[in-house]
Amino acid sequence: MKFLFKSTCYFLLSVCAMGWKASYAAEDFSVWKDSFYQEAIHAGISKDILDKYVPRMTFLPRVIKLDMSKPEYLQNFFDYTRVRVSDHRIARGQKMLQKYKTWLKRVSDQYGVPPAYLVALWGMETNYGSYMGNVDMLNSLSTLAYHPRRRRFFTGELIAYFKILENEPSVAPEKGSWDGGFGNFQFMPTTFLAYAVDGDNNGRRDIVRNMPDAFSSAANYLSRMGWNKDEPWGREVVFPESPDWDQIHQYETKTVREWQKMGIYPKYIDAFPESELKTKAQLRMPMGISGPVFLTYPNFKIIMRWNKMELYALSVGILADILQNNMPRVEVPADFIPFKTTSIIRMQEELTKRGYDAGGADGKIGSKTRKAIRAFQKDNRMAQDGYPSIELLKKLECYDE
Repeated sequence: MKFLFKSTCYFLLSVCAMGWKASYAAEDFSVWKDSFYQEAIHAGISKDILDKYVPRMTFLPRVIKLDMSKPEYLQNFFDYTRVRVSDHRIARGQKMLQKYKTWLKRVSDQYGVPPAYLVALWGMETNYGSYMGNVDMLNSLSTLAYHPRRRRFFTGELIAYFKILENEPSVAPEKGSWDGGFGNFQFMPTTFLAYAVDGDNNGRRDIVRNMPDAFSSAANYLSRMGWNKDEPWGREVVFPESPDWDQIHQYETKTVREWQKMGIYPKYIDAFPESELKTKAQLRMPMGISGPVFLTYPNFKIIMRWNKMELYALSVGILADILQNNMPRVEVPADFIPFKTTSIIRMQEELTKRGYDAGGADGKIGSKTRKAIRAFQKDNRMAQDGYPSIELLKKLECYDE
């Protein structure tokens, strides 16, 4: 109980500190705006555009709250994919493939990105354009640029947004997501400047209202990142019953042929295609050995450059496979129980206490936490899948019923 109490106290102190900061934010934000004005001048933004928009910049406490919030439950593969690869999203995606068939083929031929991947990304980002965000872009970016947590990153995004306002005002968005993404594919302002294209050659790069522009811009980004049109994103695989854990580790890169020699085979086809055997692949077990296991290929890393969250990239790949090849969905077991974030924080604290460096106690299962789990599992003769199973949490006395 003492770990739960410590974590709860830490959370309450964080909330109180955040509220205290919000109470003086208005005055401090005004001082920051003067500083940003000078920085934007040095970045080449004209005084005319700054004088027009800087006085309108308003601090939004809700944006900081969203940026700092922690979920009650650990985000897991089954819950994540159940919502994002739903029957409704699959059905709408199939309709969108037909509705924009001509443009998608044209864009695919030009950039080498299959239509199903573009539609899957579109569905994941904005549910096919049905929700692109309703937060004032100027104010959300200003608030995040003001806040010290990611000030450098969002100052760059805010300056990029000013460049759009100045140079392409007809396509500059007023509304977007709270974290600065906008348009059908939720481009950040710097991404828009670097990769958005005029797909239908009408003289504008409109990724909010113009689907040819939106599709072309998304495909251009993926293509520039190195998308290989001749390879899939990866495959769900069958994991061996008695693996050699000294040889099999998540995220190590081996050829498909090498993984195959260790007893890993594709789940839905008889054998890996010959063309894939030399492909470099990584093993991913988002739910440990109790859940689905995947081999992911270089295209998967490109999806993760779009969004670095593993569950997001897996969902995009799975949705694209369903849309393109009518592959089955990953079913959620009836007896599945999600873990509370407090349990993960306590696990990280306990692992650290026992000499396993979990990289801090933030409630997120990153690479350091997985490495610490695997080391503990090995020392305790458990399956070394790097996943906080109920068995592991109970062994560490961290499981919340």
